[in-house]
Amino acid sequence: MINASEKIVFHVSSRPGGGSGKSSQLRREGRLPGNIYGLGKESLMVDADYQGLRKLYLSQGDTGLVYLQVDDDKKQVPVLIEEVQTARVGGDLLHVAFKRVSLNVKIQADVSVTTVGETKIDEAVVSLIKDTVLVEALPADLPDNFELDISTLTEVGQSISLADLSFDKSKVTLILGEDEKPEDVVLVNVQAVKEE
Repeated sequence: MINASEKIVFHVSSRPGGGSGKSSQLRREGRLPGNIYGLGKESLMVDADYQGLRKLYLSQGDTGLVYLQVDDDKKQVPVLIEEVQTARVGGDLLHVAFKRVSLNVKIQADVSVTTVGETKIDEAVVSLIKDTVLVEALPADLPDNFELDISTLTEVGQSISLADLSFDKSKVTLILGEDEKPEDVVLVNVQAVKEE
């Protein structure tokens, strides 16, 4: 599990409405249109530096807590990057939605699962069954992601389940279905390669 402890502050500018023509113009100028919403407050239209936002999203993902500074306002707004819209062709970023969060209210979020390491099992394939895990935590305690070390897998039939995840159980809670147990929810498994 990775969790950045330093405070990430990102600058955005407020912007007037204006439809898709204005948004296209912003993108041509190297800016990305977006909005800040949530906590029962009015949605605020903003724009951000395109490359800066791309780097921010790559480092923080959907669960990294970010403090937005709007224009020259000294008050910083704690948010999560709720959604990034991308173009179907080329993958360019089109729009970003920031969700306001209260630092002292737990929220639920899907945390991504990634695999690290290598496994050397003959005639077998390692499959990632679930690529996200639903958890509940305070915004500052949300894990950036869960890393699963697949080098610990040595034979066909072995798996890694929710019970094998490493995280601070005093701060983060797994959200399970009614009859689910962590040891029964498989994230990664090793299967024999079937001959054609």
